[in-house]
Amino acid sequence: MYTQPYPEGGQGPAQAQNSATLVSLLVADCGAVFTKVSLFGLVEGQYRLMARGEAPSTIKPPQEDLTEGIIQAINVIENVTGRRFVADKQIISPEQPNGDGVDIFVATISAGDPLRVALLGAVTPELESLSAQAVAGLYAQVQTVPSPSYVAVTTPAGAINGPADAMAQKAAWTPERLALEWERQAGQLHELQPQAAVIMGVADGPAGPAPLQEACQLLVNAARDTTQGTTEADGAAKRYSVIYAGAPQYVEAVRRMLQSVADVTRIEPLTNAAQVGAVSAAIGSLQEHEGLQHVPGYQHVRNWSPASPVPSATSLSSLVRFLAQHYAMNVTAVDVGGGTTALMVAGEKGEFIPMVNTALGVGSNIGDVLQRAGLQRVTRWLPFSISEDEVRQFVLKHMLHPQTLPTDSRELALIQAFAREAISLTVEQARKSSHLALPDTDLILATGGVLAHAPRYGQVAMMLLDALQPRGVTSLVVDSTMLISQLGAVATVAPVMAVQVNENDAVSHRLGTCVIPFGNVQLGQLAVRVGVEYSNGRQISVDVMGGSVEVIPLQPNEQALLTLFPAPTVDVGLGPGERARAAEEIDGGLIGLIIDARGRPLALPADDTERQARLLQWSQALGA
Repeated sequence: MYTQPYPEGGQGPAQAQNSATLVSLLVADCGAVFTKVSLFGLVEGQYRLMARGEAPSTIKPPQEDLTEGIIQAINVIENVTGRRFVADKQIISPEQPNGDGVDIFVATISAGDPLRVALLGAVTPELESLSAQAVAGLYAQVQTVPSPSYVAVTTPAGAINGPADAMAQKAAWTPERLALEWERQAGQLHELQPQAAVIMGVADGPAGPAPLQEACQLLVNAARDTTQGTTEADGAAKRYSVIYAGAPQYVEAVRRMLQSVADVTRIEPLTNAAQVGAVSAAIGSLQEHEGLQHVPGYQHVRNWSPASPVPSATSLSSLVRFLAQHYAMNVTAVDVGGGTTALMVAGEKGEFIPMVNTALGVGSNIGDVLQRAGLQRVTRWLPFSISEDEVRQFVLKHMLHPQTLPTDSRELALIQAFAREAISLTVEQARKSSHLALPDTDLILATGGVLAHAPRYGQVAMMLLDALQPRGVTSLVVDSTMLISQLGAVATVAPVMAVQVNENDAVSHRLGTCVIPFGNVQLGQLAVRVGVEYSNGRQISVDVMGGSVEVIPLQPNEQALLTLFPAPTVDVGLGPGERARAAEEIDGGLIGLIIDARGRPLALPADDTERQARLLQWSQALGA
C-alpha cells in the first residue's frame, strides 16, 4: 500500500467559505445513468439531509447537457420542500429571506469518458506497473507507447510480430524496421487520441536519452496529424497536457521540443513507489481540469459553484480516508455504478489502495463485465438455470437502456450477479495494481444504485460477502441515500456540514456485524461456536457449521459482547483455533449478527443442482 496525497483541485477547506455562515447547500452527483441531488440545511443547530431528488442523467443525446438532469433532480426537491432553487437555469444563491435558494452549490461527476493518457519514453515494466498504481483511483485510461529506440534495445528483433514470424525473429533492427516501429507507435497514438501524456525515462538507461527525444517527436507528429485542417473552437491548434517524470537535466529540452503542441509540468522522476503519489496527484489534477471539461454542460455547472466539480471517485476517496483516520480503522468502500465500479481501501495509518474501473458497470458498460468475466462466472450466482441467449438479451437491453429497472425476480438476480462480478473484477485489478494483499477490513461501505436500491437488505449483504469475501470481523453498511460519494466534495467547502451529515444521515443503514471464519473450514463440520452476551444480560451460544450462513438476532438498537471459539483449523483473526473475545460491545443491524462460515476463498459446488440449492439456502438465511 502507499500513502496517496489528496489530489483534489479547486478550493480546499482552508480556502472554503466559513461553514458557520452557511445555512443550506445543494450537492449534485452526476453519474452515467442517474443524477442525484441532495439538500442539506440547519435543523436545531445541526446540519441534516433535508431532501433528495433523482433524475436520469442527460449527457447523452438528445439533451447532451449535464445541467438538464441536475435541474430535473432539483425540481423534485422543490416539489417536496415548496422552495425554489432554480430560476432561468441558474441556481438561486445565497438563500433568500423567504427560504428560496441555497448558500452554496457543489457537484461531483462520474459521467463522461475517462481521461486518455499515453505513457511515453523509456517505459520499463516496473515503471508501467508504478504508473498503473498512480492512476488506479482516477477516471483515466492509460496506454503505454514506449519509444522506438527503447523497444529496439529491449525487445528481440521481430518479437512484436509474434512467435510465428520466424524470419522476423532473426532479423536485425535495421533502419527499415525502426521506421516500421515508428509507424506502429504513431498508429497507437492515433487510436488512443490522448488528451495527456506522461514522459518518463532516465539518462543512463539502455537507450540513453534518445527515448525522451522520440517521445516528444511522437507527440509533435500526433498533434500535427490530429489538427491538420482543424482547430479548436478558439482558433488555436490542439495542445496536450504533458507530465514530465524523466531525467531532470532534459526537462528544458523537452519543453523546447513541445512548446508548439504541449504544456509541460515537471515532477520528480518516477523511479520507485515513493513517487507514485506525486504522479497520481498530477494526473488527477489533469483529469479534473481537462477530462471533466469535455462533459457537455460542465462549464455551466462550474459557473454555479465557487468550487470546481470533482470526480465522484475523488470525493469518495477523500471521505474513506477521513473515516479511516478519524475512527482509527480499516475502511473499504465500494461504489457500483452504471458505467464504472470503484473500490477504495483505506487504513488507519494512512495506507490507501484505490481502484476505479472505468469500463465496468451494470448499466451502459454491463457488456464489458460479461466479456471480461465470462458467462459462467456471471451465471454461477443464479439460483436457477438460464440460457446464454437470455443473458445476452438482458445485457443488450441494459446497454441500450441503462436506466431500466428489473421487472421480475430473474432480472433482479441477474443484475445482482453482474454487480458481484463488477466488484470481483475490480478487487482483482486492485490486487494486481498494488501488488499487495488487501487488508482485512473493519468497515465496508456500499453505495451505487444496484446496492442502495436492492429490495431487501439481505441481498446487499449477500452481494458484498460474495464479491469482497472479507475475513475476520467486519461491519456492513449500505448508503441507501447515496451520500458518501458526495460528502468528500462537500467537505472542501463546508467540512463541519460534511461531518454532521455523515454522522446524522449518510450511514443510517447498518446491516450488521459479520463474523467470517477462514482457514481450513470443513464442510458440515463445526466451524465456530459463537457466544453472545446481550446488554440486558441474556446469553446464548450458537454452533455454526462449515459451508453455512447463520444470522443471530441483534437489532440496530442492541449491543452485545462476542466470544468466538473456532475449530482447531479455523481462524477468526488471531490464528487457527485461537479463541477471540471482543474488547468492546458490537453493534446490531437491520439483519443482525451474520456468521458466514462458507470458507475463504469461497468455493461454489460444481454441480448445478447442488450449487443452486446452496445459493437459495444462503439467501434465505439472510432474508434475501
